[in-house]
Amino acid sequence: MENEQMTSLEVGRPFPFPVPNNEGAVMGLWEVGPVVFIQKFGVRAEDEAAFKNGFKFYSYLESSTPIPIAMWTFEFPEPIGLIDTAFNVKIAHGEWLASYLNTKVGGVMNALYFFLLDGKILRGTKIVGLDTEAITLFHGTIRKQLQLAYTQEEFNQTLVTLFKASPRELFETGRIFS
Repeated sequence: MENEQMTSLEVGRPFPFPVPNNEGAVMGLWEVGPVVFIQKFGVRAEDEAAFKNGFKFYSYLESSTPIPIAMWTFEFPEPIGLIDTAFNVKIAHGEWLASYLNTKVGGVMNALYFFLLDGKILRGTKIVGLDTEAITLFHGTIRKQLQLAYTQEEFNQTLVTLFKASPRELFETGRIFS
């Protein structure tokens, strides 16, 4: 048995992993599944309450761009409001990705982990179960991305084009789930 080090995540303490440098949301993939980091500088009690209350609606959009972008938009209560984030399969850890896509072994992994950050400080955590149909759509986009050869720069350029739309437009263009 390997001697693995356990990492503790505690609200109000420094987050023990790299954090986004800019405000907004970033999506990644951990061994347990997809994660969303919401970076908001100067988190107030109202922000923490909105995060804790969570979202009632979210949407999933696969862009029709040459590189299909997996775009999630989550509608939190104000003052957080709409949070949108994209997924790029090219930066995902190969073994974790294979495990996440392997629905034959454990079924569809529909958990999504959220972390509210204020700089390096963890202000909140949340785990939600997404609709399995939304996850199936997400898996489809991931598989399309896997078939393409593109650079991070090309992905970013495609993303800039997509972000010309407002979060509300992205939300309403996507398939809405509750």
